[in-house]
Amino acid sequence: MGEFNGKISAEFSPPKTWVLNKELSFKTDRLSDSDIKILQKVGANIDEQGQINCDKGMKTDLASVPRACWAFIAPWDVARAAVIHDHLYASLRHYYNYTPNMDKKVWKKGRSLSDKIFLLGMKAAEPKVPFWKKYAAYDSVRAFGRWPASKKIEN
Repeated sequence: MGEFNGKISAEFSPPKTWVLNKELSFKTDRLSDSDIKILQKVGANIDEQGQINCDKGMKTDLASVPRACWAFIAPWDVARAAVIHDHLYASLRHYYNYTPNMDKKVWKKGRSLSDKIFLLGMKAAEPKVPFWKKYAAYDSVRAFGRWPASKKIEN
């Protein structure tokens, strides 16, 4: 499934951003060589063995869960998986906005893989994330992630 290199170390930067104080990584053996190549093509920081690295200083909102839903799925329930997912979606946004002759099939496959990795990260989380929370969060990013993954980047 996968394994994180440790816990999140981040500092809150109001109004809703966290900045990583140290690298966070997730390694999975559930990606093929072609999956890894797709993620590298969209600019993700992933090595040949399937380890995704989020660098110190990366900004994240943890999980984009509406506050009204926090009683059911709080951002900290899925935080490490969400940070990895945020990095992957940031790579997708950059690829979508700045790659000349961007290949839509590559972008779509990269998005699908990013969401798969989010699910794998939740499955690897300690403490365990309940089944229904994992799939509620995963189904949400599958249904609504198209917009954040292609959002216009403002300078």
